[in-house]
Amino acid sequence: MILTCPECKSRYVVNSTVLLPNGRTVRCAKCKNTWFEKKPKEDVEIIPSDDENVKSDNIQNPEKNINNNNSDNTEIEEDFDFPISQPRKRKRPIPKGSNLPALQNQKYGSGKMGWISLVIFLTAIISLFLIFQESISSSWPASKKLYAAIGLDGAEIEVKPEAPYVDPIEERLVIGGLAPRRENINGVANLVIAGHVENISDSQQDIPDLRIRLLDERNTVLREWSFQANQTFVNTGEKVAFETSLPNSPNDARDISVTFATN
Repeated sequence: MILTCPECKSRYVVNSTVLLPNGRTVRCAKCKNTWFEKKPKEDVEIIPSDDENVKSDNIQNPEKNINNNNSDNTEIEEDFDFPISQPRKRKRPIPKGSNLPALQNQKYGSGKMGWISLVIFLTAIISLFLIFQESISSSWPASKKLYAAIGLDGAEIEVKPEAPYVDPIEERLVIGGLAPRRENINGVANLVIAGHVENISDSQQDIPDLRIRLLDERNTVLREWSFQANQTFVNTGEKVAFETSLPNSPNDARDISVTFATN
């Protein structure tokens, strides 16, 4: 009868009577694998195999593979008090040139908790640094420079009151009644410009300086000057007159612009 090792496929010729009456546990002499071999069927004829993988010395001496003869090829043993032990897994070899220790796999959760702990720790340190600013500054004077660098030098910041909203001057005061004329004053020709400033708001308004520009055909400024009206304020609904003159005004002046000097 021919037995085949299920692990390494080595084949052995044995006498079928050694498997009677209920089969036996056998072990491969080559790979030391152990398995239970059932007894042969009664109608199976024992014929040696001519396969080249069958050991020739086993064919000539079938009894040589029985455990009773202490052979080195195949061992057959009772499966009573000898449990089959699982082969130990071989440790993975370290690659050549590597002197680093093997690192165990770390779970993602542990790394995440580490970052959370670090953020909490830094938050606590910064909070204490801000809460106990006065105590830290008194015990550690050098920290004042650090507080000053981040805008916490402890100096009182002057808060200026927010200026009340004021409507644009054009919505409070209006320039009108312009009447330019030429007049000879002390033998010198002057351009005289007169008009008024009207208060159209609901309260008394200060009158800023007035600005006059003389323009040519291309709107190029030929002359420009500023002056004050006859008074510095005007009541609601009232008008304040103004008048100014320019001696020897340019003859090519074609337009006059009167505005407030604040514009």
